[in-house]
Amino acid sequence: MTRIKIGVSACLLGQKVRYDGKDKFADLDKYFDPKLYQLIAICPEVEMGLNIPRPSIQMRIIDGDTRLVQVDDHKLDFTEQLNKWFEENKKRFDQFKGFILKSKSPSCGNLTTPHFNADESFTLKDGLFVSLLKSQNKRVFMLDEKQVKQPAYDTEFLLNLI
Repeated sequence: MTRIKIGVSACLLGQKVRYDGKDKFADLDKYFDPKLYQLIAICPEVEMGLNIPRPSIQMRIIDGDTRLVQVDDHKLDFTEQLNKWFEENKKRFDQFKGFILKSKSPSCGNLTTPHFNADESFTLKDGLFVSLLKSQNKRVFMLDEKQVKQPAYDTEFLLNLI
């Protein structure tokens, strides 16, 4: 039997890929039986070439344009680097029936990522990777690590994978 492939933020699977060199292990095997589901790690930030550890990045509105920049130096802009990596890997993402992503992440957040304005106010939107995924497939199914633990979200997600 072929297992259903789900793309997962690598930090949620225990990989130490976050900016601080740590993980955010979420014990997803509790929710996704390994006999039925294949959880495949993805870390856009590392895969596009950023180091571990690394300075923090964030989504920021600069001159009306949304950019992925370093927190301490907004001139260090990684938007095009992530866009290029995404384009090079676009076909790879078609294999996944859904994604489980790290909330609030500047790359992987699903409607939970702060997009900062010049005055430091912010609006919660998608991280850059999620935004690109949604532009590729408007019907892609996504959860974050908090939603996985909520039965209503989990059930809807699992039903949409079939």
